[in-house]
Amino acid sequence: MADKLSAARSKIDSLDRRIAALLTRRFALAIPLKALKKKPADPAREKQVLANAAAAGKKIFAPSTVAVFAEIIKQSKKLQKSSVK
Repeated sequence: MADKLSAARSKIDSLDRRIAALLTRRFALAIPLKALKKKPADPAREKQVLANAAAAGKKIFAPSTVAVFAEIIKQSKKLQKSSVK
C-alpha cells in the first residue's frame, strides 16, 4: 500500500512540475498583453477561456478545472497590473 501511495505521489509531483512550467510560460505570455489591451479585463475572452478549459477535460472534473482556470486568469491580470512597462 505504501508503495502504491509513493508511486502515485511521484506521478503527481511530476505532473505538478509540468503544470508549474506551463504556468510560467503562460504568465510570461500574458504580461506583455497589457500593452495590447484597451481594458485590463475582457469578460468575453475570459468566458471563452473558461469554456475551453471545461471542454478540454473530463466532464466530471469540469467545475474544478473552471475554478483553477478562473484563478489563473485572476493571477494573470494581477501580474499585468503589477508589471513594469
